[in-house]
Amino acid sequence: MNSTLPSISFQSPCFKLQSAPQLRLRPPRQQPIHTRKQGLPLKPIHAALRPDRNGGLNNPNRRGATLPSSPLSDVVQEFYSSLNEKNSKRLDKLIAPDCVIEDTAYYKPLDVKCTHIYFKRLMESMGENVKFATDEVCQGAEHTAAVMWHLEWNGYTIPFTKGCSFYICSENGAVLLIRKVHIFDESPLKPGKWALEILNIVTNLLNMFPKIAEGFLKDPEAVVQPFVKLYKFYVEPFILPFLAYYTHFWTYVARGLTVVLHILYNLIKRLI
Repeated sequence: MNSTLPSISFQSPCFKLQSAPQLRLRPPRQQPIHTRKQGLPLKPIHAALRPDRNGGLNNPNRRGATLPSSPLSDVVQEFYSSLNEKNSKRLDKLIAPDCVIEDTAYYKPLDVKCTHIYFKRLMESMGENVKFATDEVCQGAEHTAAVMWHLEWNGYTIPFTKGCSFYICSENGAVLLIRKVHIFDESPLKPGKWALEILNIVTNLLNMFPKIAEGFLKDPEAVVQPFVKLYKFYVEPFILPFLAYYTHFWTYVARGLTVVLHILYNLIKRLI
């Protein structure tokens, strides 16, 4: 038995396997850092920023602090200060000519023309007393920033006005301009625990009718088209004239009742 053991050697393959440390896998925590595209992770540069009475964002007397100065943070501060001060000329200088807005309140992104109209109507709707208050600003690579905000009226928080905006800026010479804005508004409807139930129902419906679901997700407005055609061919030519006649009819009835009541009032007044 002892004479046969030396003739079998397993040490050479073992040494070959152990002599290649470069084959060892890296820890899973370090793997995404090298494979993830640079610019995706957002790093907070400051938090809890709030405007003062004049609409500024750097007021140390309130619970916010001063935002560290950088070209991107300056654009963000200038943007919200322009909205609070209703300064459309200064706001136009911060927006790129091809700026696009994607707001969750709209079905489609707003093009360049609609973008300027959007900001103009926003400042008109805010009036003199409503201001943007910035709660947190996160800055990422490649001129990207995310801002948590809400609206205030004379320093008081307005309910259901929280939101988050994601800004993508581009260089125009030595100046940064806002090229794209993603706006996520707070929904006034709070389903709470029913949100997951609704999600479960929607998911089951999508799985039960995959072809209809695929067509709806590709073009959501196509679902409304049959109802629009139904309205144009049946409701508009037949029902609307009837409703118009019905409205006029009750108008004459109301006038007649008014005359009758007026006559009765005069008769009772004479008898008394």
